[in-house]
Formats: sequence, structure tokens, C-alpha cells
Amino acid sequence: MSQTDTGKHDVGARRTRAEQREVTRRRILDAATDAFTEHGFDGASIDDITARAGFSRGAFYSNFDDKTDLLVQLAHRRVDAFAEQELPDVLELPLEERPRAVAAWLVRQEPPIEMLLAVELARLRDEDDEVEASLTHLLDGLIGAVDHLVGLQGSGLAQLPAAERRERVLALVAGVTGANLLRHLGVDVGPRTIELVLSGILDQDAADRGAGS
Repeated sequence: MSQTDTGKHDVGARRTRAEQREVTRRRILDAATDAFTEHGFDGASIDDITARAGFSRGAFYSNFDDKTDLLVQLAHRRVDAFAEQELPDVLELPLEERPRAVAAWLVRQEPPIEMLLAVELARLRDEDDEVEASLTHLLDGLIGAVDHLVGLQGSGLAQLPAAERRERVLALVAGVTGANLLRHLGVDVGPRTIELVLSGILDQDAADRGAGS
């Protein structure tokens, strides 16, 4: 086999390993969603999650640090899916129509389990310092994912001073989290409700005023 052929073979093998790693991560994330939904954060064990996915604990720790890291990755996966699949179409709309499009997407999605698990971690944190660290890690991951999304939008929010931009990001997290918790509780939260929340937070005129302050 020539050196050139060997190089092509190695590239193909690396690509296959990378693809297999992604399949493994996806299956573990899917299994974790099911396990967390059935048993909660504390009740879902790593052994249960890996058994559902058909892998060993070694495969788990090759891809994730711990269960909290799983939660963070679940949140990022949802944000990434929006950024890759929905955001390009949203950005083609006029600014005033974007909140409606985002609200419609949010309502089509199942409320994310990581929202409820954050509440569960908050309940447990007084009993265990490690739980408090897990909650902080999860919230930092959620806020960081939304901040990244705000930057991808290329809107006036991305140009705001750091303090004002953080306030807007926290408002987005609060608004979407609150709407999803109400949906978990059985309240009929429709796209118009979420649109009203997002419109106020993403208001371009207010963003411009904040950038000029």
C-alpha cells in the first residue's frame, strides 16, 4: 500500500471513530433524558443510563464528566439544534417578527427536562455541597448557551455593554424557564405568551439605548 493510500485510510478511520463517538454521545444523551424523566436527577444512576444506551461506564466517562455534565450537554444540544435548524430562517425575518418565530419553535418543543432538574437540584443543595456545585455548573452552562445564541443572532444585543447584555441574557433565561415550568405544570402557555416575553427582552430600540448609555 502506498504512503498516499495509507494516509487516505488513516483519515477515513479517524472520521469513522469521530462519527462513532458522536453516535455514542447521542445515545447516552437520549438514554439520560429518559432516565432523568422517570427517576429525577438523584434517582437516575450512571449505570442505568449506560445500560439503557447499551454502553459501559467507561464509554460514559469517555464522553462526560458526570451527570451534571450530561445536563449541561442536553441544554447545549437544544440550543445547537435551534442555531443550526431554525436560526437561519429566523434571521431572514424582520426584527419585529423574530420573537414570534422563536416563540412558535419553543411551543413546538417538549419542555426540556433540564429545567425541572435544575429545580430538583435547588431543593437538594442544602443537603449536599456537591449538589450546590452541580447546580451552579448547570446554570452557568444554560446561561452561557443562551449568551452564545445571542451572539450568533448578530442583533443589537450582541453589541451591548457587558453588564446590560448579561441582564438581557438572564431575562431570556428567566422568561423561557418560567414559560416551560408553567407548561410542565399543565398551564396552557401558547406562542403569544412567549412572544410577549421575548419581544420585551429583545426590543431593538431598548437595546440601542442600552448600547448608547
